[in-house]
Amino acid sequence: MLNRPTVLALALAQSANGTAREGAALNTEPTSAGTISVFCSAAITTASVLATFKLQVSDDGTNWYDLAGGTSSNVSFATAAGTGTEVVTSKVLTFDVAVISWVQCRVVATLSGATTAAADKTTATYHYVSRGKLLQ
Repeated sequence: MLNRPTVLALALAQSANGTAREGAALNTEPTSAGTISVFCSAAITTASVLATFKLQVSDDGTNWYDLAGGTSSNVSFATAAGTGTEVVTSKVLTFDVAVISWVQCRVVATLSGATTAAADKTTATYHYVSRGKLLQ
């Protein structure tokens, strides 16, 4: 049986317009190459506000770099904007197999557009298969 841990990256919360919410760093050591994905979700109510999610990597936990042009999937996406009533957008982003060559990875969520309100929230959760468990 596969061991498929989940790790909360971003608790459900609101943030100010333009403020990046940096997800918890995920150490790539215990993961199987090519299995890290991130479930991203946003509930946006305020008209003209949207959320953007992007993936980053680091070799020291201090300096973070945006991923660009994944070979297997998008490395970022923007949600639908709010309309005055709640609009929920969810999508899974995946890290390429090369992420295993970095020490850590994370997701970043940013609300932008109009001034955000308490009802505009983002959340994200990492999913992966534990190292050594992929082919069992």
